[in-house]
Amino acid sequence: MKQTNRQLQAMKTKNNLIDAALVVFSKKGFTASTTKDIAKEAGVTDGLIYHYFKTKEDLLWAVIDRHTLNHELNNLITEVGTNEPLEEILIRILHKLFSLLHSKGKLIVMFFGESQRNSAVGDRLSELIQQGVNLFYQLLSERIDTDELYLKIAIRNLLISLVMYFLTNDRHIDDIDQRKKYIETSVYQFLKIFS
Repeated sequence: MKQTNRQLQAMKTKNNLIDAALVVFSKKGFTASTTKDIAKEAGVTDGLIYHYFKTKEDLLWAVIDRHTLNHELNNLITEVGTNEPLEEILIRILHKLFSLLHSKGKLIVMFFGESQRNSAVGDRLSELIQQGVNLFYQLLSERIDTDELYLKIAIRNLLISLVMYFLTNDRHIDDIDQRKKYIETSVYQFLKIFS
């Protein structure tokens, strides 16, 4: 069904609020942020936020759902060819994953910071990490012969180490050569545990 101009404008406004909330939450943290801060960032009145979201927490969940990496990660993994060596596939995916981390840097910072203060956010983060692990597992389970739990733990460790590397180093020092070496070494170490 074709959307009306009014529906399109409402969706645009809602997405603008979500994006503004991401900026504010990443700067101030969820608890310290106010709807006035978000409205100011979005260029609207703070009452408009409640037209789209019942609570500030609902807005937080909308930020997380809209900006999760798993949508793009799923696309990356489904585009993989079956004839390439696994090492090359993983290196390519991880390079693209780092590009995603850079494009979603504010979300990553906000999400990890907030997960330390809010157990519901921590639970959601854990759930999203598990979804990412499952996406990688679908790709790797047919190519690596090992126990499911062992492979999932190895994937989880790889993904978490990549995000931690991004948070502590890569987002501050955008050194392509250093990132390339890190990715290649990580993939080599990851695959070595299965040989």
